[in-house]
Amino acid sequence: MKNQEIKVGKPFTIENRVFYPLVKIFHLKHPNGEFYSLSPVAIVVVEEELKYILPLEECDDPEKLETLMDMV
Repeated sequence: MKNQEIKVGKPFTIENRVFYPLVKIFHLKHPNGEFYSLSPVAIVVVEEELKYILPLEECDDPEKLETLMDMV
């Protein structure tokens, strides 16, 4: 069984900005054992009325970035 999902991590604040890390969790389960992998995907920054995303991996699809930003 393979399972992959993106989760919002614990936010942290620097001055007037709140940073939300987005991580990809990969879970692989087979008869010999289970394996987990955690990798950063992006950071969503919220400051007052603005919200923007800093991708940490290549992404050619702007709609995917908007979907990720809407998770926060």
